[in-house]
Amino acid sequence: MKKIFLLLFAAAAFYLGGAYRFTPLLVFAAAALLLLPTMFILSRALGKKTDVKFVRPEYSAEKGGEAAVSVLCENGGKLPVTLCRADISAAYPNSKPSKLKLQTGADAKSEQTKELLIKAPYCGLIELKIEKLRVCDWLNIFAAPKKCGGVCRAAVYPKEREFDISFAPSRGLSGFAERPGLRGGSDTEIKNLREYEHGDSARLIHRNLSARTGELWVKELEKQADIIAELYLDMSGARTAEPQTTDMFYEVLSALAAGLLRNAAAVMIYYSRGENHCLTARNRGDIRAALLELYKTDPASLGAAEAPSGATTLGLDCRLTRDGKTIKTFTAKDFDAENGVLEI
Repeated sequence: MKKIFLLLFAAAAFYLGGAYRFTPLLVFAAAALLLLPTMFILSRALGKKTDVKFVRPEYSAEKGGEAAVSVLCENGGKLPVTLCRADISAAYPNSKPSKLKLQTGADAKSEQTKELLIKAPYCGLIELKIEKLRVCDWLNIFAAPKKCGGVCRAAVYPKEREFDISFAPSRGLSGFAERPGLRGGSDTEIKNLREYEHGDSARLIHRNLSARTGELWVKELEKQADIIAELYLDMSGARTAEPQTTDMFYEVLSALAAGLLRNAAAVMIYYSRGENHCLTARNRGDIRAALLELYKTDPASLGAAEAPSGATTLGLDCRLTRDGKTIKTFTAKDFDAENGVLEI
């Protein structure tokens, strides 16, 4: 549009200058026409010395928030770049990418970083690509296209929640493995007494002390040193699963692993990509690391982990089973803070 306007303006000035023999108008028309090739050449020259890329290859965010992705504009030339336009795509696996636009620039021989906020509505891995980069001249008349190819990923994790897990009397610790030497103590020993905090299990309330003081007190128990929980994943269908489906699965997996850590020294998470692989979690940081490993695995290679008899399995449909019998099928309401006890 600016090019057309400038051409029309130059033509009008040339016509009026010639009709009235007014030399300044003729000179102005010639200068306006000369400006077009000058700005065209300038945009190409600036484009050769300019690059836009992501500062880091990986970022993280919590579900429902935003991932702050840093984009770097590098100008290696002796002239400033006033405007770069980058078209960026952001997409979960098996989802339509959303299109984002970024405008930035940089002084001569310098770098400038700009932050781009990416919405993170689902758990999983968002892949971001710089699809197109255009470097503009100083008057923003021409934009020189340039291939960039910058790629980064943003891992979106569930909020830190956990299920209050108890074991059915008929099952006991069936499905758990003895692995000695991780930590001292016994789960029947009281480690400490403290005041009740929101989210504490009602099963841990010390009733006698609470009755005497009139305030709620809870027991902190030592974890079993020789007990490791084992959880098997059935991720069949992940290749075509939409982000909404995998989002719920990762929410359940995170809360389930955190709840199991209340009763065991560690949780071993088995998944299959042709053969069984194991991820071990001893704290919340390990749970996030396990989720990231699953995020990065090619969905087409994921299947059902081979589980022994009596094992607990979580399916991509958020159905928790043992020996083929359903313990619970999870829905969004299961993540209410007051969801009660999950008996497995």
